[in-house]
Amino acid sequence: MCPASTVHIAVEPDLNGERALAIREMLRDYNARFIGRPSWVPLVVTALDGSDELAGGLVGEYGLGWLHVSMLAVSPERRRTGIGAQLLEQAEVWTKQRGGMGVHLDTIEFQALGFYERHGYRKFGEQADNPPGYTRYYLEKRFD
Repeated sequence: MCPASTVHIAVEPDLNGERALAIREMLRDYNARFIGRPSWVPLVVTALDGSDELAGGLVGEYGLGWLHVSMLAVSPERRRTGIGAQLLEQAEVWTKQRGGMGVHLDTIEFQALGFYERHGYRKFGEQADNPPGYTRYYLEKRFD
């Protein structure tokens, strides 16, 4: 084991993402001793209009029994039409079909907290000033 005093700590951009991938693999190798090596499945759910133009979409990643939604967006002129609810519902159905326990995500106070709460999500945490001047909320919906 090498002592901390013999390493060089570097802070630099990772423009091609190679170091980030190496760090993720290092962590996944460690975690594998406890939970195995789960597969992570990316998920994209899209809403297309009659001209195949993107009206909205959801991006997430499924693993360890949970779907993490990293983005859900609906074009401004299509908001409040039910598209967001349909995207979220399809992602939940997809997760349930895989035996998932639930969905987790975060939202900023000016985004969609009420929307998620109306769809059965509950807050389990919040963080002030992320971004500065706003609160970020962490939510989950368990299927049990």
